[in-house]
Amino acid sequence: MKRWTLRLLALLVLASLALAHPFEGSGGYVRGEVDFEPNDATPVAGRPTVAWIEYVWVGGLPINPQDCFCTLLFYQGRVSATAQPDAQVRMQFNPRTKRMEGVVTFPKPGPYFLILLGRSMPGKQIPPFIMQTIIQVLPR
Repeated sequence: MKRWTLRLLALLVLASLALAHPFEGSGGYVRGEVDFEPNDATPVAGRPTVAWIEYVWVGGLPINPQDCFCTLLFYQGRVSATAQPDAQVRMQFNPRTKRMEGVVTFPKPGPYFLILLGRSMPGKQIPPFIMQTIIQVLPR
């Protein structure tokens, strides 16, 4: 197994120890928050939901989400480097709201592992990072 795969799996095990909303990931090195609209409501299965990045800190330094090529992955079952996410969204800058956001539709209610993968946009200098946590998706 590749080294990054082992790290990802270790981070997911740590994430399974906490249930949080809004998505506040942590791992010592990376902290951040992802919120859901409207008004930071809990997502509902089958309903398109806007997710947006509130903030990200890497190594104690704030990261401008606009400098980040970020993707949210959502897993309801097994999480591994080869498992396909149940839902995913690439975050993009919305000039109207002035924030990084994307629309996601959760296929089923229940708990999901959320993983935020981030890497630097061209011409920007931020370290790649991974944040993770668990959220609950409500039934329709």
